[in-house]
Amino acid sequence: MSRKHLIAFFLAVLVLVPTLVMSGDLGLFFNPAGILLVMGGTVLGVYLAFPREVLLGCWRQVRHLNRWRVREHQELRELFVRLTRLRRLEGDRALEAAAQQTGNPFLALGVALVVDNRPRGEIRDRLEQEFDFFLSRREAERAVLNLMGRLAPAFGLAGTVVGLIRMLHALKDPGSVASGMSVALLTTFYGIMVANLMVLPLERKLKERNRAEAEEMTIITEGIMGLAADDNGAAMDARLSSYRLARGDGQAEPAAEDGQAKGGKPWTGALKGVRNLSLHLTATSRSAENGR
Repeated sequence: MSRKHLIAFFLAVLVLVPTLVMSGDLGLFFNPAGILLVMGGTVLGVYLAFPREVLLGCWRQVRHLNRWRVREHQELRELFVRLTRLRRLEGDRALEAAAQQTGNPFLALGVALVVDNRPRGEIRDRLEQEFDFFLSRREAERAVLNLMGRLAPAFGLAGTVVGLIRMLHALKDPGSVASGMSVALLTTFYGIMVANLMVLPLERKLKERNRAEAEEMTIITEGIMGLAADDNGAAMDARLSSYRLARGDGQAEPAAEDGQAKGGKPWTGALKGVRNLSLHLTATSRSAENGR
């Protein structure tokens, strides 16, 4: 969990606890059975819905959420200009070593394909395949949190129904009705708090991370194709600058919203704009390559 989320969580606790204390006996808001039903039911639901590898991947993503870093457009542009000049001065071995030192497996894969003198069409197809696989895996991991955010309130409501059944069963004792009703509503309170205070903010953060990584991989793909085309430093800079201009025309965001509205796969809505942009740049680059 990131530092920002920890701070937000503790601030929420500082707001909620005094509120509960001022409203009366704090013990009234503690129901072990309700907590067990909400947390246990939510965990069991995602365990049944996803394979073990996806669950472990989601746990790793949440644990390392504050460590991820995506290179900005300007940084990537300067990196590929340096790689282009390094290749011209010192050759392919130096280029491959420099790519390994970046610590980016996607970039290292692309450079390895270039060094092996693979055809440009094959390089692009391989990178796009890796791109799609990576995003699919990331979105499957994010879907775990999305499902948890929907299951927690549902199990809270289920706990409330169970409490109401018990309350109605003891309806002969009017004094137990009010206390039974308050206990029944606690599980709904737990479900709402778990979903909106813990799970859904993390899910939104992972969604933003996936979008940023998709943009980074799109720029890297164009940079790799520039290396495959043996672009010089100026040509590489112009190639990657065109991506920046395409992003600035405001066309990507509406495309993402349209994809979400049409009810496609979970990741096509959030990342369709980036993907469409990548396909547009693919067509442009291939046209330029055929014209040479």
